Amino acid sequence: MIRAPGTLKIKFFTVRGTAFAPAPLQENEEAVKVENLPPVEVSNPPTEHIKTTITKSDRPDLGVASRIVSGGRALKNAETFEKIIYPLADALGAAVGASRAAVDAGYVDNSLQVGQTGKVVAPELYIAVGISGAIQHLAGMKDSKMIVAINKVNKYPALLSIDLNFLLF
Repeated sequence: MIRAPGTLKIKFFTVRGTAFAPAPLQENEEAVKVENLPPVEVSNPPTEHIKTTITKSDRPDLGVASRIVSGGRALKNAETFEKIIYPLADALGAAVGASRAAVDAGYVDNSLQVGQTGKVVAPELYIAVGISGAIQHLAGMKDSKMIVAINKVNKYPALLSIDLNFLLF
C-alpha cells in the first residue's frame, strides 16, 4: 500500500515486482483491489514519439526473468558473446543480459543492458560471465537471490555480493 498526500497533483509510483516477496494477508484482511486507470492525456506534449521497435525473442523477458545469464567485456567480441552466453541461457531457460561495457563495445543491443543505466533485475539466479563487477552493474542486479560469477580475476567491487565465484585460469 502506498499513501500519498491528496495535495499532490501527479501521483506516479513504480515498484520492482521481483524485488520483494508477496506480503501475506493478515487475518480478516481482503486482497487489494486492482484498478485499471484511463491513460492521461497531455495537451502540447514537449516530446514526440517517433517509433516503437519491439524485439522478439523466445527467451524470457530480461526485466522479469527468474534466471539471467549476463556477459561482459571480457568475452572480447560479439561472436564469443553469442557462442558462450546464448547456449548457456538456452540450457537454463534464462534471459540474456549484458554489462554496459559489452553493450558499448557492440556485442549486443542496449535493450540487454543490466545496471544503473540499464535494466534493474532481481532474478532467483544471476550468472555473470566475464563481468568486471563495476558498482554501476551491481546497482542493477544486487537484489538477485543468488549471484554466480565466472571470471579470470578475483578483484572487483561486486565480489562482496557474490554467492558463488568460479575463477578460470
